[in-house]
Amino acid sequence: MAYYREDQYGGDSRSKRHQILAAAYDVFSRKGYHRATVDEIIALADTGKGTVYNYFNNKEQLFYTLVRERNQPFEAALQQVIDADQPPMAKIEAMVRIFLRFYQENADLWRVMMHEMRGFGSEDLSFVKAETREKYREVLGSSVKLLAKALKEGVDQGVLREINVTHAAYVLYSAVVTMAFNHFIEDVEASARELADIFQYGMAKH
Repeated sequence: MAYYREDQYGGDSRSKRHQILAAAYDVFSRKGYHRATVDEIIALADTGKGTVYNYFNNKEQLFYTLVRERNQPFEAALQQVIDADQPPMAKIEAMVRIFLRFYQENADLWRVMMHEMRGFGSEDLSFVKAETREKYREVLGSSVKLLAKALKEGVDQGVLREINVTHAAYVLYSAVVTMAFNHFIEDVEASARELADIFQYGMAKH
C-alpha cells in the first residue's frame, strides 16, 4: 500500500499541479533541497515557469507542500490504527508496519527534509530559518505523537510497564528511520514483527 493518493502525483490525473509535484518529488529526492532548482522541476514537469509560480510562491513552499501531502495519508493510516478496536500490542506492530512501509517508500525525500531542512548533522544551522526548522519538526513530531498514544494505551491497560511514552516512541521511530535510510528493510512484515518483538520484549533471555 502506498501512503499517498494514487491520483495525487500521476495516475489518471494530469493536472499541472500534480505534474509539478511529481517532478518535484523526483528532483528533490535525487538532488536534495539546496542543490535542486525550480528550473529542473519545470523541465521535468514539462510546464512553464509561470504555471509553477501560479501554484507555488517559491521553492520552499513547493517542497513543504510535497512533504505535507505525502505525510497526510500516512498519518491518516496511523490514526485508523489508533481508532481501531485492537489490543495495544497489535496496534504497535501495525503502526510499526505503516512506519516501515512509508519510510521505505519515501526515504530519499525524508532524508532531505531531516538533513537539509531541519539541519540534522550540521553544526551550522544559519542557512535554515528557525521557523522553517520548526515547521518540519511538526511534520515529523505529529506521527511520533500518534505512536506515543498507542504506547500510552499499553501503559494504561497494564500490558506495558510505566515508561515515558514520548521517549519510547522516539526510540522506536529512530529504529524505523535507521532501517529505512540504510536500506535494511527487505520484508516489511518480517521487519515489523522483529522490531515490535524487540521493543516489547527486549533482547534478554527470560
